[in-house]
Amino acid sequence: MHIFSTIIENIDHFILTDQIIQEFERSREGVIKSVQQRFQIESKLENFSSSYLQNLEEFNELIKIQKLYVAQQKIVSSSIAEILKDSTKDPIANYFKEFVNESLKKDKVLYTTDDIVSKAVKRKNIGNPPTSNKFSLGDEINWEIILANIQEDIILVGRDNTYTNNLTFLQKDYHKQTGYDIIDLTERISVALERAGIKTTEALIKEEDKVIDDLKHYDDFWKYKAVE
Repeated sequence: MHIFSTIIENIDHFILTDQIIQEFERSREGVIKSVQQRFQIESKLENFSSSYLQNLEEFNELIKIQKLYVAQQKIVSSSIAEILKDSTKDPIANYFKEFVNESLKKDKVLYTTDDIVSKAVKRKNIGNPPTSNKFSLGDEINWEIILANIQEDIILVGRDNTYTNNLTFLQKDYHKQTGYDIIDLTERISVALERAGIKTTEALIKEEDKVIDDLKHYDDFWKYKAVE
């Protein structure tokens, strides 16, 4: 994938936390199961039979194609099931593993500490962003890790409502704690790369468009619904 290869090539420009690694590992199975379910529903063909049409050569050819389609569908379903059982067969997981390994080699992974957790709990209890109506502290921990470790301007990449709905607060919070700025918030890695002075390709942008479109089917994994 162009996106992952570009990230790995420019790994010094990305922030990776142990919390993000754990979140990926926790959500992988749920996302794949959703893909599996969606594939089964959307790839299903309705059977059609007709004694009248059976006399048409074109219809018989269509039946042959349908049988080939069903056979290939079963192969794809089997592949998804294998990926679900064995992460080494998952291309996305393999790219992410490479990203993590390269980050570890360069000592680029930022870690959670007891102090980070304590500050995250306080942020959650007060209700300061980034937070959600979930019981977990993932967003809060990631943010406190950033505040404790980063001393430069940053660009946030994501679709989570806790960031998109509270950008002004987060910009003030980040500047107060670090003296630096959040210069942009975007859901596109390509935009972040360009803002950082890294060239992107048309292939990467097309791939990104497809990923963003696919993510709309899995909003439960990436967004929380604001409490009204």
